[in-house]
Amino acid sequence: MKNNLIYILVAAAVIYILFFYRDGDIAEQVQADMILQNGTIYTANDAQWTAAAVAIKGDEIIFVGSVVDAQNFIGENTNIFDLGGDTVFPGLTDAHTHIKWVGQRELGLNLQNIDDLGETVEAIRLYAENIAEGDWIIGKGWIEQKWADQRFLNKSDVDYFSKNKPLVVTRGGEHSILANSKAMEIAGITRDTPDPAGGSILKDENGEPSGMFIDNAMALIRNHIPAPTREEEKKSLQAGLDFMSRMGWTQVQEAGGDYADVELLKEIHAEGKLKTRLYYFMLSGEEGAKLLERGAEYSEDNMLDIAGIKYFGDGGLGSRGAALLEPYDDENTSGLVLIDGDKALDVYIEALKKGIQIETHAIGDYTNRFVLDLYEEAFKAVPEAERVNENPRWRIEHAQIIHPDDQIRYKELGIIAAVEASTVKADLYFAPARIGSERLKTAYLWKTLIDQGIHVTAGTDAPVEVGDPRVEFFSLVARTDFNGFYTDDWNIDEKVDHKTALKMMTINAAYAAFQEDIRGSIEVGKKADFSIFDKDWMTIEPSEIMDSEAVMTIVGGRGTYSR
Repeated sequence: MKNNLIYILVAAAVIYILFFYRDGDIAEQVQADMILQNGTIYTANDAQWTAAAVAIKGDEIIFVGSVVDAQNFIGENTNIFDLGGDTVFPGLTDAHTHIKWVGQRELGLNLQNIDDLGETVEAIRLYAENIAEGDWIIGKGWIEQKWADQRFLNKSDVDYFSKNKPLVVTRGGEHSILANSKAMEIAGITRDTPDPAGGSILKDENGEPSGMFIDNAMALIRNHIPAPTREEEKKSLQAGLDFMSRMGWTQVQEAGGDYADVELLKEIHAEGKLKTRLYYFMLSGEEGAKLLERGAEYSEDNMLDIAGIKYFGDGGLGSRGAALLEPYDDENTSGLVLIDGDKALDVYIEALKKGIQIETHAIGDYTNRFVLDLYEEAFKAVPEAERVNENPRWRIEHAQIIHPDDQIRYKELGIIAAVEASTVKADLYFAPARIGSERLKTAYLWKTLIDQGIHVTAGTDAPVEVGDPRVEFFSLVARTDFNGFYTDDWNIDEKVDHKTALKMMTINAAYAAFQEDIRGSIEVGKKADFSIFDKDWMTIEPSEIMDSEAVMTIVGGRGTYSR
């Protein structure tokens, strides 16, 4: 016992000398570059859920704890940031977004949040007045669900003011577009044009194209829109990044891009203008094949990581493109399957062998089952010993309608459910009519999935939705529209508590990107990413969340936005 005590004392003395002495001089305490204090700090770390102060050195967190203990890290050049009662969250992550499309929306005709058919058409008309004849009128974001006449737009709504100007305005779900007669003329669309595989051209009562093009049919029109210049593409990407930073996001997970955009993003990064971290999925097809050939790519600072391939399994529920096991309640169709299972399986197997993450868009219950089957088949084909990642953390995006027989399969296969809570504000107005009360019990199952031990993240699907973290958090904890409205069959009990909601937008999203060891919570050694708001979402009523404002966004210890 005596010998053990002596050993412990000697060891302690050695550690003391090594730690506190350097070249014979007493080493100085590490000095923080910045200390945040005098507010409420939520860590998303169960072992220390809140703190009063956090210290930052470079791009890392070096202390989390009390204001008193934080004083030990104050040096001559330390910036003491007085929060003034504001609330600090771990850097918020939008786990599913489309950054360039967000930028295009911000720079062009934005039709979001117009709740009237006439006002929507008038907004398009006013914008069109400033477009030269022969040039394309491009817009985004219209949605019919709150209109008195809940119908899709059609060519007659816009033809009268756009006779010589081709027009394309994308519906809010990004799975359908309206084209005017001029655009259809340019594309050579007639009543005899066949539906492409995985797409639909809607017809009017006379059998003529109405102007609405669903899913893969959109390409029939879009392929004729003049391609934007490289500079225009870069401008859109920058606008999207700036917007997300203003909203308070510190990372966005891009749900389907290409290498042309990646090269532009690398330029933006080199210029010091990359304001949010990007975790990037390439679109399947040519871009996905390039990723398989080149391998995943990680930047030294984790600002731009290219690591996965995105597949589209079906369309959207609003446009009746989501593939269902049984037909829609309000139309005799079962939706559209957009994925070739045999070709996808080949890619899935190769991805497992090369450590490439896979995410697949699946909204309908048919598609969820189909994708789970494909994932399971790939996993069986490639044993864990032959994989780069034993647990590949593959994802299903939206995971919206899941048959009871398939819900537990997410857990059994280790699949991440990447849900988009923001969509419930619109979906609750039409989902009951689309799929009926009984099938609605299997939809938007946030709490059910979490209670089964399934990893669930939260994303906005911007620009389908605005891309606002306040909306996402509100939707998770309230599961209503902003007025508190919901229907009796809406499964209101599937909402989650505030703590769970915060984790879905932070540490769960980090896990979904293999980054839980470096970000997603406020802990010593992790990246100094913080989203600061002027109200405490964890304690205020859900109805007050939208009254809060982003105060500051900090990414890697660097302020990227300040009010």
